[in-house]
Amino acid sequence: MIKTVFYTFLQTKHQEETTNPTYPNYPLFPQEVEIRPITFFRWEILKTLTMEETWEEGKFELPTEQIQDTVMTYFSEHDILRINLWTCKSIVKVKDLDTNTLHYVTLWKHPHEVNFAMRESWIEEFVKRRKLVAGMVVGMYWDFNSAMFCFSVLEGRE
Repeated sequence: MIKTVFYTFLQTKHQEETTNPTYPNYPLFPQEVEIRPITFFRWEILKTLTMEETWEEGKFELPTEQIQDTVMTYFSEHDILRINLWTCKSIVKVKDLDTNTLHYVTLWKHPHEVNFAMRESWIEEFVKRRKLVAGMVVGMYWDFNSAMFCFSVLEGRE
């Protein structure tokens, strides 16, 4: 916890009644309080973009373990097994926190590949629109309340 000084600018009812009305300035009442440091986001997926993820035919790969721990938390074992054995596609919402825009991308997994991936929609919605290049660091996390990914460029902004 961080200690800081908090000033009370408004008077209580009792202070208003007991204060001299001819004296326009009443004293501020400082109090020492403890505040918690603010952690804005916990980035579950941190990636440095590679050339393969930013070129026209590229794809943004997401590790299977992270997808299972976030997006598929409420899936049954049967559904997870089906996803791992068949080609599965799902449309997911992604909120770009930097531009405050909402996008829909296709998250898919081929049974012969280890990771989940975003392909064409990733290129159109993020690489071209945000002018992402190799070497930029991006972060994503799953917002359970809104059931969507939240995305931000963390390093390498223009």
